[in-house]
Amino acid sequence: MFWLVLVLVTGAYLGIQSVRGITFRTDLLSLLPADAATSEAHAISAQLMDGAARRFVLLVGHQDRTAARAAAAALEATLVKGSLARVQAVGLDQVRAMGTFYQPYAGALLASADRAMLRAGQGDVIARRALAQVYGVGGFADAQLLRRDPFLLFPSFLSALPAPLSRLAPDEGRLSVNTDGKVWVLLSGEVAGDPYALDTQQRFVNELDGRIGALTQEHAGLVVKRTGAIFFAQQGAQSGLNETSTLGAISMVGTVSLLVGAFRRAGPLLMNLLAVAIGIGCGLAANLWLFGEIHIATLLFGVGLTGVAVDYGIHYAATVFDPLRPTSWERLGHVLPGISLGLITTLIGYAILLVAPFPALRQVAVFSLVGLSASFFTVVFWFPWLDRGQAPGYGRHLLQLANGFWRIWEDPRLRRLCWLTLALLVALGGFGFTRLDVDDDVRRMQSLAPGLLAEQAEIQRLAGTSGALQFVLVDAADDEKALQLGETVAAILERLQGEGVLLAHRGPADFVPSLARQGENRRLVRDNLDPAAQMARLGLTDPAQPQLQQDLTLAAVLGSHSMPFLSEWVLGTGQQVIVLDGLKDPAALRGALASLQGVRFLDPAGDFTERLGTYRHRALWLIGLSALLMVLPLSWRYGIRGGLIVLLPSMAALVLAPALIALGGEGISFFHVMGLILVLAIGVDYATFCAETDRAHRPVTMLAVLLDMVTTLLSFGVLAFSSVFAVHAFGLTMLIGILIAFLLAPLAGDVNPRGGKRA
Repeated sequence: MFWLVLVLVTGAYLGIQSVRGITFRTDLLSLLPADAATSEAHAISAQLMDGAARRFVLLVGHQDRTAARAAAAALEATLVKGSLARVQAVGLDQVRAMGTFYQPYAGALLASADRAMLRAGQGDVIARRALAQVYGVGGFADAQLLRRDPFLLFPSFLSALPAPLSRLAPDEGRLSVNTDGKVWVLLSGEVAGDPYALDTQQRFVNELDGRIGALTQEHAGLVVKRTGAIFFAQQGAQSGLNETSTLGAISMVGTVSLLVGAFRRAGPLLMNLLAVAIGIGCGLAANLWLFGEIHIATLLFGVGLTGVAVDYGIHYAATVFDPLRPTSWERLGHVLPGISLGLITTLIGYAILLVAPFPALRQVAVFSLVGLSASFFTVVFWFPWLDRGQAPGYGRHLLQLANGFWRIWEDPRLRRLCWLTLALLVALGGFGFTRLDVDDDVRRMQSLAPGLLAEQAEIQRLAGTSGALQFVLVDAADDEKALQLGETVAAILERLQGEGVLLAHRGPADFVPSLARQGENRRLVRDNLDPAAQMARLGLTDPAQPQLQQDLTLAAVLGSHSMPFLSEWVLGTGQQVIVLDGLKDPAALRGALASLQGVRFLDPAGDFTERLGTYRHRALWLIGLSALLMVLPLSWRYGIRGGLIVLLPSMAALVLAPALIALGGEGISFFHVMGLILVLAIGVDYATFCAETDRAHRPVTMLAVLLDMVTTLLSFGVLAFSSVFAVHAFGLTMLIGILIAFLLAPLAGDVNPRGGKRA
């Protein structure tokens, strides 16, 4: 009665939380320890990545320039009118808007090359250049412009501003490039909604695809290339849904067929589903109560860990084939020591994760500790009342099949073959260790559509961009100091660019000189250039008009909205980022910036990959510590030697699974390690069940272990065939590790509990 009341209370709590709304965390950075440095990096990376995720780029190509431009305009109209996106103003209009805004501050603006020449006392070079621009081939002569700027310093400044899309040129209000026999017109912007929301993805992509289909009918030969997070997310979501449906169907049909086929009735299946459902519900409720939220990774691995409880239910259900246990309470009494010890060792193993400084592992530990206990108590308190099964008249062939996995270790002829096979596995494992490598690259956590990757590469080639999201963070007391520091960093980046370390860079200081730099620019112009002499050379008798002495500030630029891209680079007061293109040597960049206070290289994907590797390494130590703590109850039950033998199958699986995976050339990642957590827990259960049985009951016990193994592989092993790397890694580790643990479990059969085997 007490357990029923507790389950009902838990169900009511979950119902209330569902109505209020359960918070699910999906950001991968929140998996990591919440220290100050990580929190700051998390916030900055999230801000930068959110902006990048919303952006999209389309390149519309056609042999005819007019057709390409018309198609681009039609696609823009579709996206804007449907409130699907905000299309960015690019091309000549944006350049004119920037020029108009800059004009009052022109006297304080210098291109970096001009400033270098003035510092070197080469003002005459600038004067001659201006004369060549006026009188040379294709030159121009605007008397009003020349009176304001006889050295044409302002046009030089505008032309030197860094452009993110270097191969694209303004063409009547749009950016375009003529290559590969086509005119390619750029259309870029930001998605209006959440690019990771399924409904936003479907609306955006469906509307776009429909309009592109109509335009290709209208303009034969039209090509539209696309890139952006929304396209990858939509393809990934669609692929994931299809994959989930397929693998889920295989798992469900296989598990149902297995249990119904083995027991020829629905009772064992329904009872095990009940135990698992209660375990998941209690684990979820405990996490919500303690943490107020649940991470999606915790749900994935927590549900998987709670699935260990199926072992307890199936082990009980299989005793129906034991004619010496005719009643449900006798069956429970027979399996209770084994499943109790299995639960204790598993709980000890996961309890150590509670002390880990990783939020996700603590959530997994709570989920598993509570969920496994709840499933266990459901088996113990409810299964004997719900079980109406009687010893069946069938099952002899099933028992013979299951016992065959035990007999291969007892038959002298087969035992030799087993040890030879085990020796071969060890040899292969040893060779695998020589090829063992790690791969925590966050970019491989999801499957990216090859077609979209090819289009992204083509867009980068045509537009001349790298597509990498790498930055230099500048952090100072205020905006002025940040701009000054950004100018220092820019000088270093210019040197590195000349050395081939990177292709380009652009930041707020390139567009808004610091006040100190503006004052220096005015002094350089005043001390090194003679406007009156230059006016005489130009044949203008009127004196030069003095430039306005207004100071350009970052706040003025952001408030004008003339350069909207700057708002993405200014994260807050005194905090700015410099965008890097084509970085080839991050180590050289880090070394060059090491001496600057308040400057840090930011590579969101690379940094997360590095920290995920640390997470994997520490998780392995925790798994090892969990295994050591499992020795305590096993030694209490079987003695030290017997406890080590019971632990041997799962330890062999822990060691051999990564080595055998490495044979296939696959690097070991954090998600492989998470699979090892289940391998350890389930492997100990298998060996414990074998150690608790006597010779007369071995066929029944081995049938239960066989059913446990097959249901586990149907639930998790099939994930090895997933196209998503993280899911595949988890499933492959389970597939190999569980098979090894199952095949070696009978080795624990010769271990005797203190006091002897149960009859």
